[in-house]
Amino acid sequence: MTSPDSEALVERYLKIIADHDYEQFGELLTDNCEFTLVPIGYTWRGRADVIGALTVSGDTKSHDDRSAVKIINWFTNDEYVVVEYERGAVVGGVRVNIDGYCWIAHMRDGRFDSIREYINPSNPALAILVGLVLRSYPRLTRRNSRAVRAATSK
Repeated sequence: MTSPDSEALVERYLKIIADHDYEQFGELLTDNCEFTLVPIGYTWRGRADVIGALTVSGDTKSHDDRSAVKIINWFTNDEYVVVEYERGAVVGGVRVNIDGYCWIAHMRDGRFDSIREYINPSNPALAILVGLVLRSYPRLTRRNSRAVRAATSK
């Protein structure tokens, strides 16, 4: 059984993902939130860095009008939410559909304080390509993180 606060947080998260409205995601995070991208084992720490990482992944340069998120399954309790989904993306100029996403977040005081995203495509060739692309991901997110910090410090 989940509390109304947990259910409201999960509903807001699912709407943000469905609408690709990642700019609103910061409202759902604690100040000391951590986001770990499991295939590369990299962890972003703090709200600005997490928002920077998530807004790069939702950037329109990596998506087209067919890049919808398709939620396959999700469940929650008062402490965690788990979401399994598929998503289209543009990788190296080629449009691909990536299955095998799993997003696990810990909830504290009506916000997310820890998030892990597992990306494990079922296609072996795509798994190798995604792994190679994701290795550059932390470098790509630094500029977004700096912009988020600058915008929130005003």
